[in-house]
Amino acid sequence: MEKTSFLKIGGVPEHFNLPWIQAFQKQKLQSIGIETNWIFFPGGTGAMTLALQSGDLDVAILLTEGFLAAFQKGLKARIIQCYIETPLQWGIYSSKKDELHFDTTTKIAVSRKGSGSHLMPLIHSEMQGKLLRDNQFKVIHHLEDGIASLHEDCDYFYWEKWMTLPFVERGQCKMIGEFHAPWSSFLIVASDKCIEEQSDQLLLMLKVIEEQVQCFLSDPNTPLEISKQFQLSPENAKTWLSEQEWHHNKNVIQQNEIIHAMNALQRVGIDMTSVKLNELFAPWIILK
Repeated sequence: MEKTSFLKIGGVPEHFNLPWIQAFQKQKLQSIGIETNWIFFPGGTGAMTLALQSGDLDVAILLTEGFLAAFQKGLKARIIQCYIETPLQWGIYSSKKDELHFDTTTKIAVSRKGSGSHLMPLIHSEMQGKLLRDNQFKVIHHLEDGIASLHEDCDYFYWEKWMTLPFVERGQCKMIGEFHAPWSSFLIVASDKCIEEQSDQLLLMLKVIEEQVQCFLSDPNTPLEISKQFQLSPENAKTWLSEQEWHHNKNVIQQNEIIHAMNALQRVGIDMTSVKLNELFAPWIILK
């Protein structure tokens, strides 16, 4: 088939995105006329929203709260599908403390301002009646630097529980708690320009990824593949897989979850009052 489109797609180098990686490796998008470039972003959602804004990405798999915070700041992109229904399992890590305690001296490592690792401690501390100040966060860019910062000047670091497990098992840090924000973890987001110019190709892409997710979930070798690529034991990979729920109702999104996330951001000082709910979504999305 003649190639008709080119999409620059980005995601974090984590197990959630293995179906995308498999689809690219098997050239499933190329087979339907879509050339793609997959880019890993160890810096997470904050780095990807900047890439979407600059045109370096057309599509990204983003954390819900990170996308909403970036949209509030002017990101020209919209949700084209929910990806992972399950709330993200954030682990809270330290090398100095045995329990979480927020005060004016607390220092937290974050991959980037506006990332999940930044927004989660803001939301978590607000739920405990505290409000962290901007100077209490240190930008460290990626996971390895975050772990290292715990042995330097940072007290805590929030990161996805299973991706950080190998560091805990090697004794490089300890997990002192967990936090789960009660909304869907990952969204598939495309730039306004891409939606305007390549909506048909985006819908085809979503169909291919949905089919690959089904293959991923039904393949008995998937835990071994996760283990090989992400340093988890096959048993831990199987446990992680059993705890995730992929989004299968393609064009439907539960608006209450988005509203809940917007309200949480509002409470931590990100003014969401100018954001209209219907502006967040591609034209084919149906809100329930």
